[in-house]
This record gives sequence, structure tokens and C-alpha cells, in this order.
Amino acid sequence: MTNTTGWRSTLLEYIKIVAGVALTAIGLNLFLIPNKIAAGGVSGIATVTFHIFHLPVGAVMLAMNIILFIVGALVIGKGFGLRTILASGLLSLFIDLFAWLIPWPQATDDLLIAVVFGVLLTGSGMAIVFNQNASTGGTDIIARILARYSNINIGRALLLIDFVVAAGAGLLLHSADVAMYSLLAVLANCFAIDAFIDTFNISKKVLVISRQSANIADRAMRELNRGATMLPVAGAFTGENGVMMMMIVRPRQTAQLRQIVRETDPEAFMIISNVNQVLGRGFRSFLDPAADI
Repeated sequence: MTNTTGWRSTLLEYIKIVAGVALTAIGLNLFLIPNKIAAGGVSGIATVTFHIFHLPVGAVMLAMNIILFIVGALVIGKGFGLRTILASGLLSLFIDLFAWLIPWPQATDDLLIAVVFGVLLTGSGMAIVFNQNASTGGTDIIARILARYSNINIGRALLLIDFVVAAGAGLLLHSADVAMYSLLAVLANCFAIDAFIDTFNISKKVLVISRQSANIADRAMRELNRGATMLPVAGAFTGENGVMMMMIVRPRQTAQLRQIVRETDPEAFMIISNVNQVLGRGFRSFLDPAADI
């Protein structure tokens, strides 16, 4: 049973990687590439070469990623993993495949709309990929090398590289608009990826202070299949000692837990807050490499 569950979980993770890569490719094909928006990275460089030399974006990205993987392996060692190699290869394939399959060349010629919808699609797609402990390769390898041999961290190095790519696109394509909208896309993409990752991993922390805390916890554990922690507390105003229940639940379970508290003790004090990452039984395992995200 355990082996079957593990196999299904791994299969689901790879399906999510494929879905994330597909979203990213659609966002690039419909919005960013046809409008010459180079939102950093290898895809940004490939976008520039497409509009100057008419080379297939996917093929250029694949060639650049192969070179970067070799350089990265020589300089920083083998640390890319099957998932990253798979995701980067699929992205190159999907970009050229979708360019051939999609019947219209671009969804809009409005640069602002292209940035907004392009970033929504690529940001959500890349967040899905990152959340499965993979990446689409590219300039993050260069960022790792810069971080290793300088005082700059990987995040800042990656942002610097993306800014250079975006500004270079404007210069090479002789368009200040392209440069500015590409820089805007780089910044928006950073925020979008972080926001989507937080959304995917979000849980709810619920604190309940009540004279019926034990009864609330017992019913909540049975009906929601979640563990609870009981913490001793003392009221600063009343001076009374009591017990507070703490429980972590999925967002969709919040309303049900609120109903349990309401029915058990309408006078209870309940606090609900967002938790961006939960590690442990019933949630993401400590052994899951994606827990480092």
C-alpha cells in the first residue's frame, strides 16, 4: 500500500511539472514572445534571437540550457536533478510545439496587457514547477556561479541577470518600450511566482480559547482528521487559567471548524491566520526536497 501511494504521489508531482511547464509555454507564446517582451532568463535571450535572426525559441533555449548545464556541472558540480532537466527540456519542446499548433500568432498587441497576462501564466506555471522541487534551468545556473564567486546572493544575482537581459533586449531591438515593459515583466514575475507559491502552500492556523477547548478539539480531530495541540493559558484581565487549542487545517476546512466551535461554545475566542508552510504528518514531509522552497 505504501509503495503504491508513493508511486502515485511521484506520478502526480511529474504531472504537475508538465502542467506548469505547459502554462509557462502558453504564456510565452501568446503574450511575451510575439510582443518582444524579454522577461529575463534564457527565454528572454531566445525571444531576442527570434526577432533578430528568426530562430525557433524552443530550440535556442534547449541549446543554451545544454551549454549552461555543462558549464554548471563543471563549475559547481552536478546538482540539477532529473526534474530540472525534464522541465527545461519540456519547456523548449512545448514552446516550439505550441507555436506550430496555436492558430493565431499572438493574443494581443497591447504591451501592458501582454505583460499582465503573460506574467500571470508564466508566473503560475513556474510556481507549480518550483513547488515540485524543479526549475526550468536557464540563467539560475549563472546566478549560482556568480553567488559562489562573489558576495551577491543567488536571488539578487538572478534579478541582476534578468535586468541585463531585459535592458539588452531594448537595445538590440531598438525599442525603449520593449526595454521598459521587459523590466516591468521581470519585476512582476518575481512577485507573481512568490505569491503563487505562497497560495499553493497556504494553510490556516486556528487558535481557540474556550472553557470547552477539550470538547472542541475532540470533535474537530474526529470530523476533520487533524491533530490538535492544547496549550495552557492565563487571562491577563480575568486572571483565570485555561486551555487554548491550536490546530492547522486546510483552507477549505476552516468553515467546518468554525461551525464546530460555534456549536460547542458560542462564547469561544477564535483566531484564524494564514500559514505559508507546514511540515509534518498530514502536510508536507520534512523529507520532501520541495519543503526547502
